[in-house]
Amino acid sequence: MDNPLPRTAAAYIRVSTDEQADQSPESQLIEIRKFAAGNNILLPEDLIFVDEGISGKRSENRPAFLRMIGAAREDPPPFDMILLWKFSRFARNQEESIVYKALLRKQCGVDVVSVSEPLPGGPFASLIERIIEWFDEFYSIRLSQEVKRTMAVKAERGELQSTPSFGYKAKMEPGEKTTLVPIPEEAELVREIFCRFNSGEGCYQIARWLNSMGVTTHRGNAFENRTVEYIIRNPVYIGKLRWTPTGRTRRDFTNPDTIVADSTHEPIVSREVFEAAQERMAELKAVWGYKARPTYELKDWLSGLVRCSECGSTLIFARPHYFKCSNYAKGRCKSSQHITVELLHEAVTNKLREDMSSSAPLAFTVSPQSPSQAGSLARLRSALADVEKKSSRILEAYVDGAISLEQLRRFKPELDAQADDLRQEISAAEQSDASPAVLNAVLTERIRAVYDTLTSPDASLADKNTALRSITERILFDRSVMTLTITYRLIF
Repeated sequence: MDNPLPRTAAAYIRVSTDEQADQSPESQLIEIRKFAAGNNILLPEDLIFVDEGISGKRSENRPAFLRMIGAAREDPPPFDMILLWKFSRFARNQEESIVYKALLRKQCGVDVVSVSEPLPGGPFASLIERIIEWFDEFYSIRLSQEVKRTMAVKAERGELQSTPSFGYKAKMEPGEKTTLVPIPEEAELVREIFCRFNSGEGCYQIARWLNSMGVTTHRGNAFENRTVEYIIRNPVYIGKLRWTPTGRTRRDFTNPDTIVADSTHEPIVSREVFEAAQERMAELKAVWGYKARPTYELKDWLSGLVRCSECGSTLIFARPHYFKCSNYAKGRCKSSQHITVELLHEAVTNKLREDMSSSAPLAFTVSPQSPSQAGSLARLRSALADVEKKSSRILEAYVDGAISLEQLRRFKPELDAQADDLRQEISAAEQSDASPAVLNAVLTERIRAVYDTLTSPDASLADKNTALRSITERILFDRSVMTLTITYRLIF
């Protein structure tokens, strides 16, 4: 009897960096080749797809996997089956596994075979395959939890778990412990960044200064506003390490899940310099808010301050001397709010003069703290959350047997005392005894000072913009009835 024609197969190989038990790609391929040779299956070199150092949880993160699926959907497909070392190599997510296997088998006529997990014939084969996939996904979840748990313990100890920040390099210490060591020339730049920022320069100016000298980040990129801000907010420069178990925080520097712990590396700046930078950063954020342009980029002293009453978008400067709704310019708003610069200037100054002379209560919001105090309060709350999380993790470590009862008794009372002190500081910072009448009087005087700045021939565009920004929460312009409404902000 003639031998049947050989079938053609593709091989998919994946190894993840966080799975210690995985065989290497070479070892997986050896097992797949043995299976193919013993079962009259051809395995062309160009049909071997490898994803190395990639998790199997999400298919969109696996380029070789997606190329293989794309090839299978050709008409006709270049292979009859896909050979795997184990079903777990195909996917760690059972939902994705079911979807892709159904697509391959029903639409493409391509089977998926594990060379080390043979399935019995008959109706139970599909059930056993699902059970194997379920165990694989369960193992992946447990592995992820254990990895995060281990990393959290290391973070509490102040151990390095990320790439070195600008100013440092990693050095392996005895006992295979990695620590940070300052790079002299970069460390000097970091000190200069803090010095310039504390002296009044903005992140944009500092970034331009660094780029003018050809300085790049560790990834070889040019410096940006956010790069400089990240350096200024990074506690690594005072001998601490920061790590967030939940992953990316979208630059949320006060995330309560973030662990900040003392480490053993050499600080680059003093705690006093670092705290002064945090105070100034809090002041800038309080006054300027998110994504505000620096004053030297503004085209008018009202730029970025007046908003459309229809959609809430900012009025933008338009040549030669007009303001208009930015959303109207993009076709997203029905009202142009078109007004000349001169008329808008006059409307704002008239409104300020009217409000500072009025005996009626003004519309305003109040922050009980000064900008620097507000920054301190945010850090106090963040510190309290950090201490409470440390206390919780120490209890977990004791329950898991990672630390002894003696260690628990030594560390827990100290953390509890720190938490009590922080709660008292937060309570004191939140108190404000000022009455509404007093606040209104204070606001009136501040409006008067801003009005004097806006009408002064010696005040620059930057002076006027900063002054008005310091007392306004919202300025709305409604061209249909030619009214300007100001909601003030009193930072107390």
